[in-house]
Amino acid sequence: MRILVAAALVALLARADAKGWPLPAAGPTMSGDPELIFTFDDGPNPKTTPAVLDALAKHHIKAVFFLVGDRLEPMPKATPAIVARMIAEGHVVATHTMHHLDMCLKKNHDKAAGDIDTGRAVVEKATGQRTFWFRTPFGARCTLVEELLAERGLTHFHWDLDPQDWKHNDPVKAVTYVEKQVGKMTGRNVLLMHDTKQATMKALPEILDWIDEENARRKEAHKRPIRIIQAPELAIERLPEGLLAWLADAMPTSLGARLASVM
Repeated sequence: MRILVAAALVALLARADAKGWPLPAAGPTMSGDPELIFTFDDGPNPKTTPAVLDALAKHHIKAVFFLVGDRLEPMPKATPAIVARMIAEGHVVATHTMHHLDMCLKKNHDKAAGDIDTGRAVVEKATGQRTFWFRTPFGARCTLVEELLAERGLTHFHWDLDPQDWKHNDPVKAVTYVEKQVGKMTGRNVLLMHDTKQATMKALPEILDWIDEENARRKEAHKRPIRIIQAPELAIERLPEGLLAWLADAMPTSLGARLASVM
């Protein structure tokens, strides 16, 4: 027991300068409706990610996938097709480090920098696209992480809703949490899930069906619908002023697809 208490105190002291990331994670609602953004961490996993992609495709949803480098190198046999499908179906691909380390715990600058850089390089090699969105493992925030991201022009993408699927791996708990929290939303929320987990794979179709059913009920009651913000739509929203018009002229036929992984 003393060892566990001591370890907990060390972890707390190591994060003494940590602050929470700003919320709402993706800013306020732009439509006035409750808005939801789907994000998935830690993949890809050949055993579960394809089913997650199937569920999203069925409901015409484009999400953000934060990929971990050591799941891409060495590359499992089924993984290239999964990554190619993510890109082809218009999802945003972002980075989640190489080895999923807590960079605020020991605060080793070189190790943290290497984990960010190697992970980004591996993801970009696998996808053939630049990445500018990043999610720090465990949501850890400290001065070191902020400095490393600023030096690299990476934007941290936090979350508002966490059903803890990574912890309990229970689809019933995941569904119950998401339906409760999304049902009472009034602003914009980023949902964190993990496409590596059986719980997510099993819960996601039920969650998406529930959203459709809930929106049908809201339409009958003349209430604001739950609006799904598509990942490329969010990327375009975050473009610097004036750049969108230039890009529209430069590549009018594939603007959304090309922006999806770079802004």
